[in-house]
Amino acid sequence: MADDPTPQMLCLGNMTIDDVVLPDGTRRPGCIGGDALYAALAARPWCPSVEILAPVGDDLPASILKELSDAGFSTEGLPVRPGKTLHNQVVYDTQGGRVWTLYNDPADFDSQSPSASDLPPSYRDPPIALISAMALSSQESLVDHFTQSGNTLVALDPQEDYIKGNEQRLLAMIAKVDVFLPSEDEVVQLTGKTDWAASARLFATLGPRIVVIKRGAAGVLVHDAQSDTDYHIPPAPGALVVDTTGAGDSFCGAFTAALETHPPQIAAMAGAVAASFTVEGYGAMPLLNTPATDIAERFENWRARMTFRLQSNGVHLKECDA
Repeated sequence: MADDPTPQMLCLGNMTIDDVVLPDGTRRPGCIGGDALYAALAARPWCPSVEILAPVGDDLPASILKELSDAGFSTEGLPVRPGKTLHNQVVYDTQGGRVWTLYNDPADFDSQSPSASDLPPSYRDPPIALISAMALSSQESLVDHFTQSGNTLVALDPQEDYIKGNEQRLLAMIAKVDVFLPSEDEVVQLTGKTDWAASARLFATLGPRIVVIKRGAAGVLVHDAQSDTDYHIPPAPGALVVDTTGAGDSFCGAFTAALETHPPQIAAMAGAVAASFTVEGYGAMPLLNTPATDIAERFENWRARMTFRLQSNGVHLKECDA
């Protein structure tokens, strides 16, 4: 409805069904996932008013729609497209690498990526918009929409598969956003380098005030362009890792939400904690089943034990001295 309240944060991307195959051969088919869902669930402890915009196929079970509605998300943000909901197989190897296989026609990925024309009236001018990995043309449409007014903090997580041959289009988008959230692989594709600090500064010269390079088990590097400071944040401790699918998306959601009330280095701790819940089960179920208060409690406990210490290559998060 046109008179619905505007959400504080909007997470835009894909909704998927994922068949996960672990290195030991364990298989878990039919996991509900998708970057928009992971991000929105992870954002809720720091920004309770969060909505999703992610088109779905006309085959999405009503039980999943009900589960999302029961979790507090409006189905207005799940426009239905003809065809099957995006369905992937995700196969992990013993080194932590993974191979994604899309069962759908590749054209379905484009049609089930949201664009500015999909925005309901109440979603058109949110204070925060996280544009997750999806089709390039969809990301361009959304970045252009949300950056026109200057009222929205815009965060961008790129899609590694489209980078080759489209480097200039991606660099043009990066120049327009406030926060850029690439992975190591995406950084290497764009810069050809593994000097993460230098790459982060290079991206910051284009326009973003914050660049976060997601490094998997090595944590994240956060570059705050306003203070010209690099922060190194490790993964949050204590997680019993089952399935790492969606960990990066969860980080992005919690980090972007926490920026509203925390400096970037603390927001990165929030992102790491959200990711630590995601990996403890299959798909988005750990986040769906975990109260936001439990996530916030793990964050506060970790934050209380840690301090930031200046080293030669930036500021590192370390255990407080006893």
